Amino acid sequence: MPAARHPRDARLLLPQDFDAVFKSGRRLRGRFFVCVAAESGRATARLGLAVARKHVPLAVSRNRIKRVAREAFRLMRTQLPVFDLVISPQRDILNGTAADWRQDLDQLLGRLRPISPSSTSDLSPP
Repeated sequence: MPAARHPRDARLLLPQDFDAVFKSGRRLRGRFFVCVAAESGRATARLGLAVARKHVPLAVSRNRIKRVAREAFRLMRTQLPVFDLVISPQRDILNGTAADWRQDLDQLLGRLRPISPSSTSDLSPP
């Protein structure tokens, strides 16, 4: 059951990894989340979460947001192109429910497309 886990090699752990994604990645915006995606030389997609205390003051809410995002990524990881992703909530995240968040994440992750050298709109829907 490899798809049922969220292994260590599917996580962005180091600050340098986050910096590289923010520096060279492309942004996709949803209703509740922003996803920054950068191509990776790895074998699988990796996820990093950046949930600021400024936008989500309560720790319980930050943890719930991260739990929902990890679950959405875990279920779609095998279908995603090999990207390093950083997902961050937008300011109005607390106006939605966990089901709304999950729907937004599913739509965002579904919009990811592999970057081709001839493509000008790399991450946009077909």
